[in-house]
Parts: sequence; C-alpha cells; structure tokens
Amino acid sequence: MADMRASPLTLMDQYRNYMEMDAHAPAMSWVPERSQDLAEHLSRQQLYAASEDIARGLLQLSWPDDHPRMIILAFSPGLDFIMAFLACQIAGIIAIPIAMPRRGREAHILEAIVSNCGATMTLTSESEALRLQDVFSSSPALEGLHILSTLQLKVLGEGRDMAGRKALDYAFIQYTSGSSSLPKGVLVSHSNLAANLALIQKDFKVDPEFVMVNWLPHYHDMGLIGGLLTPIYGGIPGVSMAPSAFIKRPVRWLQLISTQDEGRKVMSGGPNFAYQLCADRVADADIAGLRLQAWKTAYNGAEPIRSITLQKFEQRFSPAGYSNTNMLTCYGLAETTLFATGNHDPVIRTVSILGLEQGNISAALSEEDSRQLVASGYADQERVAIADPVSKRRLEDGKIGEIWITGPSVPETYFNNPEQSQLTFHARLADQALARYLVTGDIGAIVDGQLYVTGRSKELMILNGRNIYPHDVEALIQKAVIGIEDVAVFSYDDASAKNESIIVICELARTARSWFVDSPEQTLSTELEKLANQIRLAVAPAEIAITHLRFVGPMGISKTTSGKTSYGQNRRAFADLPQSIRSHNASAEFRNKD
Repeated sequence: MADMRASPLTLMDQYRNYMEMDAHAPAMSWVPERSQDLAEHLSRQQLYAASEDIARGLLQLSWPDDHPRMIILAFSPGLDFIMAFLACQIAGIIAIPIAMPRRGREAHILEAIVSNCGATMTLTSESEALRLQDVFSSSPALEGLHILSTLQLKVLGEGRDMAGRKALDYAFIQYTSGSSSLPKGVLVSHSNLAANLALIQKDFKVDPEFVMVNWLPHYHDMGLIGGLLTPIYGGIPGVSMAPSAFIKRPVRWLQLISTQDEGRKVMSGGPNFAYQLCADRVADADIAGLRLQAWKTAYNGAEPIRSITLQKFEQRFSPAGYSNTNMLTCYGLAETTLFATGNHDPVIRTVSILGLEQGNISAALSEEDSRQLVASGYADQERVAIADPVSKRRLEDGKIGEIWITGPSVPETYFNNPEQSQLTFHARLADQALARYLVTGDIGAIVDGQLYVTGRSKELMILNGRNIYPHDVEALIQKAVIGIEDVAVFSYDDASAKNESIIVICELARTARSWFVDSPEQTLSTELEKLANQIRLAVAPAEIAITHLRFVGPMGISKTTSGKTSYGQNRRAFADLPQSIRSHNASAEFRNKD
C-alpha cells in the first residue's frame, strides 16, 4: 500500500512493481452479457503486453508540435478500453475517455468535447470503427476526426521499440458529466491520479485479499478510477460487466459478487440509484441464491445518498449475508480526480427541515420537521472546508456553506477554459491564503467530523427566503405517490412570471402508456389527473406550490453518465417547449426511448 506521507508512485510505476512480484497474477476479467459468450481473463503480464503493443503504434503516429498529444478513446464496454487507456499512459499520450456515441444521440456532447480539446484522432476497437465512422459522417464537427483501431496500431507498432515516448505531466482529461451544464474537461495529472488512488487504498482499506467487481461505465470517473484503476493500482483482480447488463437485470451485479472465489473479499459499488434498483427489482427467489457475506466494501456515492435506500437494501439482502456495516458512503467528483471523503458503517442523522432552510444542521423539532441525512464520510479539516462564499471564511460546525477541497488529488485546471478554471480551482480561504481550494459547487456542513452534503448550489431553490432542496421534494413525492419511476424538481425563471416557477417532471413506467392521450399535450387523461392531484397534495404540507407538473415516459428525465439527474438539461428541455404548453399547470408526453 502506498505511503501517504511521500509522493505516491504513479499508476504505471505501481503496476510494474506488481508485475515484478507476480506477472501471472490475475489483473482484469470481463464477464459478457450473453451467457453463451466466453469470459475474458488477463494476467498482469498479458494486460501490460497488450497495452504496450498499442503504445508502440501510438508512438509511430505524427503528433503536432504545437498541441498536447492527446487521443479520444471511444469504446463499448470491455477489456479493449483498459488496454487502450494504459497504452496512452505508457506512451505519454493524454487519454480522453468518452461514451461510445450513437447517431443522433450523444453527438452534441462529443462535438463540445472536440471543440474544447482540439483532438484530431479517435481510437476504438476494430469492430466499432465502421460504426464510429457512420456517426462522425453525420456531423460536420466530427467528420474530420481520424479514426484508428487498436488492431491498426498493433500492426503499426509491430517490431518497433518505444522510442519517442515522452514523460508528460498529464494522464487524461475527464470530461464532467454535465449535470447542470455542458461538459468541462478536468486535466488530471499523473500526480493527481496517484494521490487519489493512494487515498482510495487507504480509506477503502484495500488489501491483497480483495477483488473489485465493477459494472460502472468506463468513461465516467467512478467507473474509470474507482472500478478499473483502483484494482490495477492496488494489485488486486478486477472483474467487470457491462452497465447495460446491470440496468436490464440488476440481480446480475449481485450474482457476480456472489460467484467470486472463496477467500476473496469483494469491493463493489455505485450511485445510490443502483442500490435502490436492486431493492426494488430483485425477486425474493433470486435473493435466496445470493451469497453476499464477502462483500466487505459496498461504496455508495456520486449522487444524494438516501437513508431509506440504505435501510431497504439491508432489509432485502440481509438474508443473503449483506450488512450496512460494510456500506461505505462517500463523496467525490471529477474535479477531485474522484474520491474526496468516505467511511464504512454510514452515520445517519435526523435533522430539522426548518434548520436546513435556515442554513443549519440542527435537531428536529418534531416528526413532521425531521429529515434523515446520510454522512458522506470523515471530513479531514486539512483537506475539506465549509466556506462562506461571500466572506471566504471557514464556517463553524453545523453551518451550511460551500464545500471546498484542497490537496494533491485536486487538479489545477479545466482544459482550455481559463476563466472557469480560476473560479473553480483557485479559491483561497480568507484566513488560509496560501492553500489553493477547489470550489465544488456542492453545499453542506460538517458535524462531529462527518461531512453532510445537502445539495448543489446551482440547484438550490430559494422560495420566500427558504432554502428548498430538489431531492427533498423529489423524495417527498416518491414516498407519497405510487406509480412514479423517477422525479426531477427544479426552478425555472420565466420572464413572464412574477416569481420563480417550480417545475416537477414525473417519469412513469411503460405500463402507464394508456394514460397518455393523443389530444394536445396540455390535456391530461383521467388517470393522470388523479396522479397530479396526489402529487400536489403530497407537497402541500411543505408549502410548495408546483407551477407546472409534467408527465413523461421511460427515460424522459435526462441523466448524466453517472445516473444523476441532469437538472440543466431538463431545464433546457422544458424551456424549449412551446409557450402554449408551459403556460398550463400540467402537461404530458410519452416517448418510448428504448
């Protein structure tokens, strides 16, 4: 395990050390979605050799002298991606992981990425090259990108040495998931990455007996660093499956955990929605066949952590050997490379809703005034501060303010975005001017050493002097109203209205298709009218008046790559609706987005 007192070894230096110890130890495995397909397994030596073959090819390419050497990695889930990523680290090329784009979908995000970074080359697998070319040809902004396959590079580099390799400061650009804006590219250095991986080893208590089980997307920080690079850096086996396999049948994730070798401890996790999905959709008959005693680190982060989810998950899966004492609630973001805080056996605190509205974490005055907050881990005061955004002073315990983070895991800049970089990565506390802090954009408080994240500053709704958190209203609706798959709540500044509007979008299941009528959108069917009345009644005790209630079908609420509600995208989609729809108090639209 890396020594946190000294600069930790870089990812590849650490990996080479493990290779010298045991080159034939298991490194990465891939479990296919279709049971008839064979699983793939790579030893440490096999993974490194395959990556080095690609790296040799990368070094034969013509790279511009006036621009950082970088390449976009566009891969479907599988081992090809991790080989390509490690190849970039070996060759000294900045990797830019992205989601595999599809024609007509995700293209605008990739266009924004290319416009920002200026990359001219894309690396993909041999089987995906033609598909990618078809997507690029449909976009003037992308058609100039040169597409290379890993097979081409292996042929190009065959018999070549590693001449031309450069020791760059930077490892990759992690584009943010864009929950409230278009993605921004966090420029992650090798030292940032090593510091964060070492912190994960320490706080997750990783030891050689662990195995990582991962289903998260490889292009998202939690999937890339948490799911793929953590086992490589820690010298433990990594076993991965496709995100789609989990989404289609959540029990597959738990079954994969159950089938790991005896004697191994399992580390695996995801955002809160993953645990809720399992609690809601895994059948009792399937639970009977699970063995979860070895699941010693079940990490939960990347979105609001709900106490009701933790309680329901433990209730459903304790017969299979699961315990919440092994849950590791954590907090992090791409701007801290990944991990910031976390600890096992989550602390749940009952607090006053009135206190939250007034900017404090305090004891509840009554049951009606109570809300449960889940701590996101121990907040080391040397790294984490709760700051007043105006005075720039550290707030006392219990006071809600902006979450600021400092330390070697925090990068210095967004790529090619100096103005936003200065605002985000270069804050200074009034009484600690020498330290550079990251302004996370999240708000919260520290109580008894634990960090409580209460929301995003951009998403906070201020109504008549009250601080209203979207996820509180969302939870209120989901708890009180049956038949709603998901909820998004946000404020909308309508120039024609005197006050800020509150918009609620409710996503219904496919079985509700018959509730949607073919007449104009502002007309609701009888079933939807009943549901709308229930929703308005559910939020009435909180003195929240919904300006516009909109019902949508499956996947009608935009999400980020980490599964969080993309409030900015949902707000923009609502703004794009005709005024004739927005002016009514309710509307409905069903589009099957399979």
